[in-house]
Amino acid sequence: MVRTVRTDQGHRRTRNLFDRVPRTDSGTAQHGADHARARHHHAPGVQPGSPVAQRSAGDRARRQAADPETSKTATAGLTFQSRFGLTGSIDIYQIDVDNRFSQSQTFAVPASFANPQRFTAVSYFTNDFDTRTRGIDAVLSYAHRVGPGRASLSLAYNYNQTKVRSGVSAAIPNETQRRIFEERLPQHNGTATVGYDIGAVSFLARGRYYGAWTDVTGNATGELFQRFGSIALFDVSASYRFDEHFTLRIGAENVANTYPAEATNQAVRGLIYSRNAPYDTDGGQYYARVGMKF
Repeated sequence: MVRTVRTDQGHRRTRNLFDRVPRTDSGTAQHGADHARARHHHAPGVQPGSPVAQRSAGDRARRQAADPETSKTATAGLTFQSRFGLTGSIDIYQIDVDNRFSQSQTFAVPASFANPQRFTAVSYFTNDFDTRTRGIDAVLSYAHRVGPGRASLSLAYNYNQTKVRSGVSAAIPNETQRRIFEERLPQHNGTATVGYDIGAVSFLARGRYYGAWTDVTGNATGELFQRFGSIALFDVSASYRFDEHFTLRIGAENVANTYPAEATNQAVRGLIYSRNAPYDTDGGQYYARVGMKF
């Protein structure tokens, strides 16, 4: 079994199996997680009598054999293409994941446990809850010659909602964890991209929209929630293609130097903005890049 342990100094030491487990880019479903392989894995330095081993042994005794993660997916879609350069698609989907692979809640180490490494809290990876994700993907694109060059426009929208279908478990022990899992990512996301190509020169402007999401920070008095509103970020770039192999690109990400709302509950960690944000929080970033293609 894989574990994450927190030392007295508050640092986290983690060994995970994500490099072994197939994942989707959106993180909404992790298909085919082999928990049977995971539960027999021991992290280096964790002894059989340690708090981690005692905690996981107790859970195995209560649950017996672990079931592998499974998923069922239903999708439907529609696409169209016009004669004047307009194309589009819309897809709806539902993904049910059973015995989902995730991290357990954090358990305080009892004083009665053998604890030579002086762990104060432990957690571990497990697959013991069920989720349902529903969403919509819509894309509209247009390309046409304008003047001496070719213009393009692309609009994309995504709605994504995940709900926990199961009851109390090691990963979802209470309503706080349920809310974190269901609200930690925006449900509404969108992008709009405009491009113009003329010979070896290309220009691009893009807007990114992220909907509202919820962050949580724990302290001695309990869990503190903070709801962040929506935000829009804008990127621009220009590129020049020397030949078929080399391209020089100059651009800016978040060109308006926009910052999100400050994370009021994480000031004690020395953070101004939430480290859990689904977008970058470093303001504008400006670059020059040379690309090579073989």
